[in-house]
Amino acid sequence: AAGAPPANAFDPLAADIRELRTTLGKAVAEPAAERAPSLPFGADKWGHDIIKKTIKGGETSIVVGLAAATLAVGLGTLFGAVSGFYGGVVDDFFNWFYNVFTSIPSILMILTVAAVLQQKGVLTIVLILGLTGWTGPYRLIRAEYIKHKAREYVLAADAIGASAWSKMFSHIFPNVSHVALVQVSILVVGFIKAEVILSFLGFGVPVGVVSWGSMLNEAQNELILGKWWQLTAAASAMALLVTAFSLFADALRDALDPKVK
Repeated sequence: AAGAPPANAFDPLAADIRELRTTLGKAVAEPAAERAPSLPFGADKWGHDIIKKTIKGGETSIVVGLAAATLAVGLGTLFGAVSGFYGGVVDDFFNWFYNVFTSIPSILMILTVAAVLQQKGVLTIVLILGLTGWTGPYRLIRAEYIKHKAREYVLAADAIGASAWSKMFSHIFPNVSHVALVQVSILVVGFIKAEVILSFLGFGVPVGVVSWGSMLNEAQNELILGKWWQLTAAASAMALLVTAFSLFADALRDALDPKVK
């Protein structure tokens, strides 16, 4: 036939082709061996270990919660100390500032600031949560300073010539520090949940940073395909951490509150 190779033609690939066909035939004939699972809790769509992602997301949430709570309580303590100790026009100004922040629901305030900044990152989340979450500590610290500034030990410090800042932070603050510590432990819980919400909505951590919120965002698409393990891991870890911090906050409040003793 026209185009057919001659009978005595040499094919240099014939031996390799025969060996390949033999190997493929054996692979098809043998039953498929069971593969041992290498990831105990599965992987995401990119093949990343869910357990490692959950641990890394917990690190992000704890750092954000602690740093933002420390910033918020620091601002609230400073504003509350100045407002409660001086009173008058200073107190009126800080009360007006407080009313402006509390007139807007906290989650809407957080989302608004995040949308305006359009910056993603752990530091940005810490600043957003810290600069919007000082109102609760401010209210409590202000009330404590109003109560303590007229007590005998403060009047004695005034009699020996102590400055206003010395009376505020060397004499009064050690007696109200338990309020600040309890507020830190309480705000950590709220800020962890706020970080998860921000990351879930796309306003939180950038793409290269793992967070429980970003894991939940990915899991909503995987859940349609029946892949539930990423959602379960992130939700379980968040519930465990929030419960632990809530119990710690209750125990710390009972240990430091002199009225309970």
